[in-house]
Amino acid sequence: MFIFSAVLFFLLTPGIILSLPPGGSKMMVAATHAVVFGVVFTLSHNMLMALGGSM
Repeated sequence: MFIFSAVLFFLLTPGIILSLPPGGSKMMVAATHAVVFGVVFTLSHNMLMALGGSM
């Protein structure tokens, strides 16, 4: 799970895949990406745990 978290964190770093909001300050972009990371991590973690538990 650590490698998954690290790769997800890297991919959701501002400027790698997306940069939200466009033209926002550094703090606003960082805060937005923190929220995006939290949501994506939570949803994907729950999905992976459900898949792993069903095997």
